[in-house]
Amino acid sequence: MVKFGSKDKRARLVLISSIATSLVLMNLFLLGTLLVNMYRGEVSYTMVDIAAGSIFVLVITMIISLSLWPRIIDRLESREKKKQ
Repeated sequence: MVKFGSKDKRARLVLISSIATSLVLMNLFLLGTLLVNMYRGEVSYTMVDIAAGSIFVLVITMIISLSLWPRIIDRLESREKKKQ
């Protein structure tokens, strides 16, 4: 069994949580745009708009979440250390 150091575990955890956060937010964006197109009588957004918006949301949320998740993980770890 391969053992990873704490830095490797933290980097993987940050990457996985950032990807998960970005995918959830991108799906919310897609759901919102598709619902708007369904409930209006005319097409508000074209498929190109939806695809470009989804890529934009994915990239922006990856950038933001990659900067926020390390801070969140540090706070959670410091809480655990204070409890012990």
